[in-house]
Amino acid sequence: MSKFQTVLERLVGPLAEKMAANKTIQSITNGMMAVLPISLGVAFIAIVGQFPFEPWQMLLAQLGLTQVITDFINITTGLYALYIVVTIAYETAKIEEVSPITPTILSLSFFLILVPQQQIELGLDWWAAMITTSSIGSDGIFVAMIVAILVTKFYAYMKKRNMFVIKLPDSVPNMVSESLGPTFIAMLIFIQAFILKAGFNVSPFGDAITFVNSIVTAPLSFIGSSPLSVILVFTFANLLWFFGIHPAAIINLFYAVTAPIYIYNIEAFLAGNPQPYLEFMFVTAIIMVGGTGNTIGLAIDMLTAKSEKFKAMRALTLVPSIFNINEPIIFGVPVVLNPIFFIPLVSSVAVSGAVVHFFFKIGFLTYVNPTIELPWVMPPVIQQLIYSGINFALVMVVVIVVLCILYYPFFKIADKKALEEEQSYAATNQE
Repeated sequence: MSKFQTVLERLVGPLAEKMAANKTIQSITNGMMAVLPISLGVAFIAIVGQFPFEPWQMLLAQLGLTQVITDFINITTGLYALYIVVTIAYETAKIEEVSPITPTILSLSFFLILVPQQQIELGLDWWAAMITTSSIGSDGIFVAMIVAILVTKFYAYMKKRNMFVIKLPDSVPNMVSESLGPTFIAMLIFIQAFILKAGFNVSPFGDAITFVNSIVTAPLSFIGSSPLSVILVFTFANLLWFFGIHPAAIINLFYAVTAPIYIYNIEAFLAGNPQPYLEFMFVTAIIMVGGTGNTIGLAIDMLTAKSEKFKAMRALTLVPSIFNINEPIIFGVPVVLNPIFFIPLVSSVAVSGAVVHFFFKIGFLTYVNPTIELPWVMPPVIQQLIYSGINFALVMVVVIVVLCILYYPFFKIADKKALEEEQSYAATNQE
């Protein structure tokens, strides 16, 4: 393991340092970490509100809290794109050394312009504009990242060169000057937004969000019913996640396309016949252990952390990961655009799928009740125990151990790097 880790450090280390020095990567990384308080803050509410215990759910419903909790989650973690466009634009402005408030507001406005709207008639000639929360949530994350970076960089480029900047007398207060000076730059930015909006409006996609989701979900048109297709699709989903493209669109389409497979298995099960797609059911149960990217292995590996950063992270991320909530890890470590974790993130589904395939082939996995539908926050192992019995629960334990092993050498590189940075910072402050 030590030799393997040394080889990894030689291969991944230089790339990680090079990417860490890149201004755009810094902006995205810092911006996503800035959203961490939201994902961590709401994790407790999500766990409590979705806790898979029927009497508890009935109590929440009787108290009128079920919808309150749903609304709470929708407005927090459900609007990630909205928060990310603000934080990434703000961090980009700081790196570009311009006052952040104006480019941040412009980036937010630009993004909202690109978000699709629907006009709803309320009656008596009253109309309302409706925006779906998914457009400013999971579906819009990638577009939000692009807008925040490009708009802020364009603003900084123009501002630094005093291009289209209104010159105001020195007697004008600085706050007023900062607000009025870039008026023409704002006009240019909104003209570009108008052109993009109009262009997408006449295109087959209709809007930028739909365009991105259509592109990333295109590979699903080739999906089959084999376990291998499941692994390929979710490996692709993890690849998208690495680059900051939320895989919700591709995951939702996957379940829509494969819905008949579940129905065939249910019909066979109820009729007492062998299920035609039995292995498919086993594989789909291990594609998001601890969240997208099977990051529960990384959460457990943090128990061995030596750096203060990851010691703090493990206290905040382990419990949410047990309930399949991994936004704190994805944005807090971060895993997104972090070359250190590229290999384990992208390969995690293939590795987990290989473990399940092995136990299925030797006849250890033989039973699944396809009529059971469990909440997404049901912890792994318990989920498999209810879904398929003790055998699958034991296999899930093996899967988790394998995931810990998969993430471990890469985590040690990140932990060592964080520890070195902390020691260097401490030494500098002592001087």
